[in-house]
Amino acid sequence: MKTKICIITLFIVLVLSCGHNNEKKNKLPEKKQPVTKTFEQKEKERLEKRAEIEKQEKIDSLKLNKILFDALKIATQEINKKKFQKKYKVRPDNEYDVEVEINIDCYFAKNNPHLIIRRLEPNNVYIDIYSKDGNKFVKVLSHKEWAMTYMDDTIKDINGDGLKDFVVNWYGATGCCLKAFSNIYLFRKDKKTFSKDFEFINPTFSPKEKIIRGVEYGHPGHTAIYKYKWNGEAVDTLEYVYYETDKEDRKTGKIIISKKEAYSKNKKDIRILNSIPVEYKNIEGFDWFTGKGYE
Repeated sequence: MKTKICIITLFIVLVLSCGHNNEKKNKLPEKKQPVTKTFEQKEKERLEKRAEIEKQEKIDSLKLNKILFDALKIATQEINKKKFQKKYKVRPDNEYDVEVEINIDCYFAKNNPHLIIRRLEPNNVYIDIYSKDGNKFVKVLSHKEWAMTYMDDTIKDINGDGLKDFVVNWYGATGCCLKAFSNIYLFRKDKKTFSKDFEFINPTFSPKEKIIRGVEYGHPGHTAIYKYKWNGEAVDTLEYVYYETDKEDRKTGKIIISKKEAYSKNKKDIRILNSIPVEYKNIEGFDWFTGKGYE
């Protein structure tokens, strides 16, 4: 009898044990759920990163300001000279080289020297212009350009008033199409100061006419030409030139002259011509306008 009870007990234990083991086998390991950051956490991280960037920018700005101050100090020692030039490099905190160019000359007006200080560092180009005022220099212009886009700067009469202006030329780093830019600072009649800057895309300047013609941003053969005119320290829009297209956006062979841009819904005051006016055929980027060679 005892033997029978033991056998029954052993059988029950085995059944329970197997069931328990099967339960373990059938129970899959739980997957770790990805930790989802709350909006507050994301915003906190964004602000922390932004604060770090601003902190570094402030440090860099202080370094560059000191470099400018030192260059101005050197120039001031030579303020009585009509011409002076000096180039050198500095390495703030042994991080990167900054090229410094100091130039004093009668760049814009006879018998009235101006000081131009350029600072070229890996990321940006800084240009500061000063007018002589007694025994000190007074800043009259400041321009910052991304080093990757900066091409050059030049001094010439842009608006046809007989005064030499300051021009910064640069080329856009992003985008698919023709994008040569010029920032213009007009030299004023006081022969010391400059206007605010005027920015033009793909411009061709005609000082004798006081006109700016240029090609707008767009794909070759599918963009417009603009025509502006200087009006003191302002620019008036004269007209836009673009191809007429049908409902399928195919060129009809006609040219539209309008006071409104090509994408404007208001098509009043337009003229339709059989060919492009001669005055536009010699501008920079004319082939881009026609699309010839870019098909």
